[in-house]
Amino acid sequence: MAVKSVFLSEPSIANGSIRIDGEEHRHLIVARAEVGEIIEVFDGKGNVWTAIVESIGKREALARITESRKAEAGRIEVILGLAMIRVGAFELALEKAVEVGVTRIVPFTASRSNAAPRNRHERWLRILIEAAKQSKHYYLPVLDAPRTFDQTISMAAASKLMLAEREGGPLKPALAGSPVLYLIGPEGGWTDAEMDAARKAGFQAVSLGKGILKAETAAIVGGALIQYEMGN
Repeated sequence: MAVKSVFLSEPSIANGSIRIDGEEHRHLIVARAEVGEIIEVFDGKGNVWTAIVESIGKREALARITESRKAEAGRIEVILGLAMIRVGAFELALEKAVEVGVTRIVPFTASRSNAAPRNRHERWLRILIEAAKQSKHYYLPVLDAPRTFDQTISMAAASKLMLAEREGGPLKPALAGSPVLYLIGPEGGWTDAEMDAARKAGFQAVSLGKGILKAETAAIVGGALIQYEMGN
């Protein structure tokens, strides 16, 4: 059975024990954690503590630290620029992007976006945390506040890719180094004006094949292929 992971952005450590409360304490209760069980605690910045559960109360749990370490950071910085799409599809893309190793996520509004950003930052962050726990990624991806399309294409990156169902070339020649910023458009696709603006900002149109992928699928497949081609 996999070791349970606990995320604490600012761990409370005293006398060799970590205090676990709030949402993470509730998750331990739901997961039926037991006294004496080994867990791991991470802070999203690469710090990881192996600990043994000492007690589980109604409001908090205590775990005694047995080992601490610094996880190795990935060599490649992969930034996903994700257009606003249907809520369920957007959140699926967030979850799976973490699993494939995306290091930063930038939501933005495209011309054909069919959803508004609204105030969902806390929910999105929780999705990232749960995905990081499940996939054992000890560095939590950065989640930017929603941007405009123009703000997104003005970001600096060594490799700038715009995944497109038309006029796109192969992926590998478009990768010039890290960071890699790849853009995923909305369900309705990119407008001609957006593609022209992105090219002028240094982006290369890239195709993932002859078939037309859903936006959330393209976000996941694109992130995984970039990691593979970059040797990560």
